[in-house]
Order: sequence, then C-alpha cells, then structure tokens
Amino acid sequence: MGAGVFSDMKTRAEKVQCMANLRNLYAGAEAFRQDQSRWPQVDPVLLTNGGTQYYEQWIAALKPYGFGISNWICPTNQRMMNRPDMSDPKNVRIDYLATPFDDKPLTPHLWPKQPWFIERGAVHEGGNLIIYANGQVESMKESFLSR
Repeated sequence: MGAGVFSDMKTRAEKVQCMANLRNLYAGAEAFRQDQSRWPQVDPVLLTNGGTQYYEQWIAALKPYGFGISNWICPTNQRMMNRPDMSDPKNVRIDYLATPFDDKPLTPHLWPKQPWFIERGAVHEGGNLIIYANGQVESMKESFLSR
C-alpha cells in the first residue's frame, strides 16, 4: 500500500473519529438537558479572556455523563499540534465550541438545523464539522450547499 493511500485512510479515520466526538458531545449535552431541564450555561465570553475557564466548564458539565477531555479533542488537530499531552493542565483545550442557548429546556430543539457544536478548526475536507439539533453531522461546505 502506497504512502498516499495510507495517508488518505488516516485522514478519513480522523474525520470519522471527529464526527464520533461530535455525536458523543451531542449525547452528553442532551443527557444534561434532560437531567437539568436546561442547556449547560457556559458563558462564551469566557473564551475572550485568554484562560481555560470555558474549556474547563464544558468538560465538567459533560463529565458526569461519561465524557472526558478525549471527547473534546479532534484527532486531526491533535496530530497537527504534535500531540500535546492533554493530561497537562497547560494544554487544556477543546476543539468544539457550543452554541450558547438560554436556560429554557426546549430551546436547543426549536430548529432542527440549529448547530449544537461546531469544530473550531477547518481541518477536514469540506471545512469545519457541525452537529445540529437533529443529530446530523455535516461539514460547513455540506451545510451551505444544502440550504
């Protein structure tokens, strides 16, 4: 098998894992929403302060549902960043951002094509990956073409 074929297979496998991460985050956020009767209230302004509070709060919100830091890390981003040790607090990050919803229990489900999580980096063919309120995962390119 040639190096190019192996590289293509690896790239596709990373995208599949990234999509699985989004589906897991979706499942965790939905479990949280059902248990708490609201969407996790993590202030997106925390992203602008240069700290890790936004990341830490999202990781903590879904941890009781069995989702840890590995679910928040895109394997392609991790590879491109030379695989930093995610157990080291200085490397804490998440590669998926959540749509901020209000605290009403049904708001996240009002529109089927409302994004729940979007991949931060456009590292896969077709651009950023997005998971919608209906559980569908698409690339940014697919999303624009389907509108």
